[in-house]
Amino acid sequence: MATSDPPTGTVQSRIRQQEVVAELGKRALESSDLDRFLADGAAAVREALGADCCGIFEVIPDSDAVALGYGVGWRDGTIGSATVPARSTNSVGCALETDEVVVATDVEASDRFSTPTLFASHDVTSAVSVGIDANRDEDAPRLVLSVYTTERREFADHELSFVRNVADVFTSAIENLRMRRGLETGLETTIDRFTDAFIGVDSDWRVTYVNDRARELTDREDDELIGSTLWKAFPATVESAFEREYRRAMATQEPAVFEEYYPPLETWFEVTAFPAETGLSISFRDVSDREATQRELQANNRTLQRLYAITADRELSFDEKTRELLDLGRERLGLEVGFMADIDERNDRFEVVHSSGDDERLRPGSVTQLSDTYCRRTIEEDELLVLTNAPVEGWGDDHAYEKWEFDSYLGGQLRVDGEPYGTLCFADDAPRSTSFTPAERSFVELLTQWLSYELERQHHQRELEESERRYRTLVEQFPNGIVALFDEELRYTLGGGQILEEIDISIDDFVGQTIYDRYDGETLETFESNFQAALSGERTSFEYDIHGREWLAHTVPVEDDRGEVFAGMIMVQDVTERNEQQRELREREARLERFKAYTDDILDAVDDVFYVVGEDGSFQRWNETLCAVTGYSDDEVDSMTPLDFFDGDDRQRVGNAIEGVFETGHARVEADVVTKEGETIPYEFAASTLENPAGQPVLTGVGRDISDRRADQRRLEELVDELEASNERLEQFAYAASHDLQEPLRMVASYLTLVDQRYADELDSDAEEFIEYAVDGARRMQEMIDGLLAYSRVDTQGDPFEVVDCEAVLEDVLTDLEVRIEETDADITVESLPEVYGDPGQLRQVFQNLLDNAITYSGDEAPRISVFAEKDGQEWRLSVRDRGIGIDPADTERIFQVFDRLHSVEEYAGTGIGLALCQRIVERHDGDIRVASTPGEGATFTTTLPEPPDADATAEPTGTSTTNE
Repeated sequence: MATSDPPTGTVQSRIRQQEVVAELGKRALESSDLDRFLADGAAAVREALGADCCGIFEVIPDSDAVALGYGVGWRDGTIGSATVPARSTNSVGCALETDEVVVATDVEASDRFSTPTLFASHDVTSAVSVGIDANRDEDAPRLVLSVYTTERREFADHELSFVRNVADVFTSAIENLRMRRGLETGLETTIDRFTDAFIGVDSDWRVTYVNDRARELTDREDDELIGSTLWKAFPATVESAFEREYRRAMATQEPAVFEEYYPPLETWFEVTAFPAETGLSISFRDVSDREATQRELQANNRTLQRLYAITADRELSFDEKTRELLDLGRERLGLEVGFMADIDERNDRFEVVHSSGDDERLRPGSVTQLSDTYCRRTIEEDELLVLTNAPVEGWGDDHAYEKWEFDSYLGGQLRVDGEPYGTLCFADDAPRSTSFTPAERSFVELLTQWLSYELERQHHQRELEESERRYRTLVEQFPNGIVALFDEELRYTLGGGQILEEIDISIDDFVGQTIYDRYDGETLETFESNFQAALSGERTSFEYDIHGREWLAHTVPVEDDRGEVFAGMIMVQDVTERNEQQRELREREARLERFKAYTDDILDAVDDVFYVVGEDGSFQRWNETLCAVTGYSDDEVDSMTPLDFFDGDDRQRVGNAIEGVFETGHARVEADVVTKEGETIPYEFAASTLENPAGQPVLTGVGRDISDRRADQRRLEELVDELEASNERLEQFAYAASHDLQEPLRMVASYLTLVDQRYADELDSDAEEFIEYAVDGARRMQEMIDGLLAYSRVDTQGDPFEVVDCEAVLEDVLTDLEVRIEETDADITVESLPEVYGDPGQLRQVFQNLLDNAITYSGDEAPRISVFAEKDGQEWRLSVRDRGIGIDPADTERIFQVFDRLHSVEEYAGTGIGLALCQRIVERHDGDIRVASTPGEGATFTTTLPEPPDADATAEPTGTSTTNE
């Protein structure tokens, strides 16, 4: 999506001013017509500042007036004839007395300045003046550059800086022209200063005469020259221009005039040879100074031409121009290095950005402390820092000289927007035999001026580009809306925005149109009033409907550098969705209010107490049940805290619980609520923390009357006491019964045995069989009584729990069963077993019963048994697997019933209580015992037992006990 160009602003005007300075600076290097240059410069200044008049005034010798010599914007006949008093009562005269820029914002209202006739006739109101070539040698022209407006104007700082920069360019132009004229005048003076030398030779080239000036120039006496041939007296002339010109003059008998360098004397001579038939008269003069001056002038002109060519070359980048200028400077000054550096006085930093020469210390990117460089003094000087022999000039002990050892140095500072930016320097390790000439210094000053102007122009150009980039980004990417500018005719001059594509409008649809072209009715009236307000300096906002959407618009004035409104800006956003959301939000808020009332009704209807408490301990919400239970009104509860409903220890316990909720997030506590009448009601409170709509933590909870639960709990405790007493009596009965039953059984067995022994010979086989049955029955009855007694004592007669090594327990069991294992040829495989936590005696009984059963029910084959363990979370699963007769899956529950047997005594011996006892022991250990079996294939009995607790734990597992329950 395209956008129109942004309006002219401060940065663009500054860029134009810098371009004017740069253009004038280039012309100053090459112009020889000072009058034309000053006149064109005045016109450029007026155009760049948008002023009414601009003039250059020159002091009239032996007068207290200044004349308007150059300018633009003045009435015909004024330039060259109008004068102004050279007094401090006007801006021109004041500028002659100071180096500062003189500003008069309102001449008529000023107490400081009067209004000369020239200014009054041109309605001058505001003025800016600055001296040109002020405070220089007395022979230099004294000029003043002045700018005038007919309306009152506050000149910006960058505009004053621009006027100062132009005046500096004029100064440089005048100095360059004066230097050229001085060189030419010096040449004429040099030529006239010397008397000619004369030597006469005869036709055989023998010297016949030498005058005093010739002896002085050649440093030879008569006896060395008279009579000697010219070629012998001056051998360096042989096969040189001297010999060629002399012989040509003799041969043609025409005078020869030429200039030539004579190496033995290191001198340039201007020679005139007058031929005659008898010989040759040679007149010559030393023109070395003139040659040097001419060479200096030629070199300076060549340098200025190359400088102009480099700076004007549009194909070269700034970096390339800078490098070529540094090369040119080294060549012009005859110094080994040249460099440009960035400086940071605050952080004492010096960084080389461009360099020329072979000094490795001055490569681009090299950084050092500013205080360790010559440039620290360069930026302190208003003029160039010049050194031709640093030690002789007092730099021998300077730490900068000790580090760099530059004997020759010529450097100036670069400034951007009036602030130090960097330095431009040329240096050499060797001292100079001569001082830097004015032309050389002027050349370096021109370089620093051009670089400063270019750096400042680039700086402002970057500002402009950044401003334009931000502006275009703002306009093009303005979200969900449009940005546009309008002028005093209420015409759109530019605009853009993402929403344009959505409403199918292009920029061309409205840029160039007035609001009268685009709107009508109330919409037009709204736009017109708000646009006019913006052009009057006001900021406004308004909403309107168009294109089936709702819009929110903001208008603001746009001001120029002087604070004057020249346009307006409108920013429009599509608020259709926002307004719809606001309407929906209001509807949701209404629904929430209805839902809140509904929730309040529900909370008030429940029998439990509901409450919300803030961090400060105050009630924020409660239901009607709280008031009904306690007897307090809503107003009374509003002034109370939760602790006001409790007494004694309950008050402290509830306070601790409230603190705990805000720390842990939840709490539960029981306490007696004290009503307004002093009655107490047992309540259980459960609370947790939430965040209220403001994001602050609050406690919310429910309280429930537990009077009935307390009564039930008391009844349950009474039943438990009764049950414990009953269990104790049953245990005593079981012990007594087993003890009392054991004695008659032992007596029956004993007497039957005595009968068998005493009357064995008298008893027939039937009697012996009957006695055997009776004794066996008594024995089995005794075993059943022992088993039943052991079963009843699992929980009450067990040992405290400890860490039990299952491998050691199993080893003891295998020892006890050693005889049976040998008799049955049993094969028992034991894998690695863990340590568990339990009663070692009871666990030994479990293993013994399981292994004994595995051997007993092995069938016809020799028993094959394996014992192994697996970890299951915090428990161990220990298994005993056999390959015996197996168990029907329908009977896996029966086998754990007391005295419930699957086989008769005649088939397999046993009391029918072993597995029931194992189950009782495992349950005491908070575990379980299961069997997995397939008839004919064997069975696997698996018990779960807890792993040992931490070393510091001494309590038994939850649910175990060594006392009678």
